[in-house]
Amino acid sequence: METQAPLTVLRNARVIDPAHAIDRVTDVSIAGGRIAAVGDRPLPPHAEIVDLTGHVLTPGWVDLHVHAYGTLGFADPDSIGIAQGVTTFVEAGGPGIGTLDEFIAMMDGQTQTSLYAGVYLRPMGIIGLTFVEEETRSLGEIPLGRWLDAMAEHRDLIRYLKMGAFAKYGTGPLRLGKGLAEILDIPLYVHIGEFGWHENAPIAHDAFKVADAGDIITHIYHRNRGHILDDDGRVLPVVREAERRGVLFDVGFGGYNFAWDVAEKGYAQGLVPHLISSDLQQFNVNGPAFSLANVLSVFDRLGMPLTDIIERVTIAPARALRLDDRAGSLTPGMPADVTVFRFESGRFELDDCFKATRTAERRIVPVMAFKAGARVDCDLERCRDDRNWLVQIDEDAPPAASTRLAPAQLAFLGSLATELGTIEWEMSSPRRQDLEQAAALQAAVERARREHGLALRDALVAVYACFLEHAFAIQIGLFLLRLDRRFVLERLAAVAFGVAAAQRG
Repeated sequence: METQAPLTVLRNARVIDPAHAIDRVTDVSIAGGRIAAVGDRPLPPHAEIVDLTGHVLTPGWVDLHVHAYGTLGFADPDSIGIAQGVTTFVEAGGPGIGTLDEFIAMMDGQTQTSLYAGVYLRPMGIIGLTFVEEETRSLGEIPLGRWLDAMAEHRDLIRYLKMGAFAKYGTGPLRLGKGLAEILDIPLYVHIGEFGWHENAPIAHDAFKVADAGDIITHIYHRNRGHILDDDGRVLPVVREAERRGVLFDVGFGGYNFAWDVAEKGYAQGLVPHLISSDLQQFNVNGPAFSLANVLSVFDRLGMPLTDIIERVTIAPARALRLDDRAGSLTPGMPADVTVFRFESGRFELDDCFKATRTAERRIVPVMAFKAGARVDCDLERCRDDRNWLVQIDEDAPPAASTRLAPAQLAFLGSLATELGTIEWEMSSPRRQDLEQAAALQAAVERARREHGLALRDALVAVYACFLEHAFAIQIGLFLLRLDRRFVLERLAAVAFGVAAAQRG
């Protein structure tokens, strides 16, 4: 006799599922990790009841722009995912085609939150928050064959091609990126908003011209150079035309990319983003972004109806990312990805990225999430621990993590010390980084790894363990470039030979 999966019934919540035009108090049933039913129905005996009176239940939130990996990422990526009610997120440009294998090695299967990649046009990926985007050469080569091979092998993982529209690059890279995205049959995802001041005209408006239906432009309400309003505060015609063609606009709140005045003027004129994302990264989890829930509270304060807000973090991004077969709705048979939140009443200051504030009388607070039917209670403070967002190098002695390395990893570190000893490099500055040196350091790691037949993840973990007690998954070439050469060589040797001797003795 076949045994039925245990049934969990989420009862008495206001259920909002824009994909099915549902907005009412009703039941959502989960069985076998999937949505069993939406709607009131007789309860079988032994069903587990979760009373959600006073709460709102939606499909699991989809944040299509976070930084979970790389120079802007976190030691605990789930702290900005499932712990905040987000059941699916996309790493927005951390890996490039040259570091995609590192991303996969370090991140695949390591998060409870479903993680996808928006791969950057630059082979190294995003360099860092303060890197000056001004040399076209820094974008490197575009190895078309490697891109095609990666898409053939990892099509389920790669959801868009990311690039930035920066004035000193000119429009050529925009067109190259668009052409590559078309070849790969994925959306182009374009950052707009200039961080610096220089004589070159911003090219954000060219991004609106290059993008086609289904492409995504993020930071639509920024107030840096090249924003969406003319001198009189009217939405520019080039923006309207892009919207008519079917280009999608994303918020990408971030740390520099949302301004209350631009948002209020744009929203009042009917320029409403199709997608809402947080752009969470190391430097904004303590403000102004904080969480996707905080960004949703901003739009609640802006006046967007709740059903529209939920649409923009559920079915809209799921469709834009071609994930609506597994995310974005409460369709029976779909994975049971669910977000539950409540409204907290009071007086709350909601900051933008330019020191402007609006006071709200309520805010959205995620309470719990279900990932494939498994319950996770939300914790909005988890991401704010400085060990999670601040890369802390253990300078005085090798971290305890190094003592847990396997003999094969220690042998690899010894060879890596020899390889790196043949390379001269200078520590990178926050604004200037030698990408050729970073590539050379990455290549040295790969040579030593192959010499010992070590899995890529094991090799990367071994290097991080020499310097970090709380490991961050950062592109290995960029990580080593941050460190003093002599310090690196001495530390690698100390771990490779010192730990090995201790393990033998």
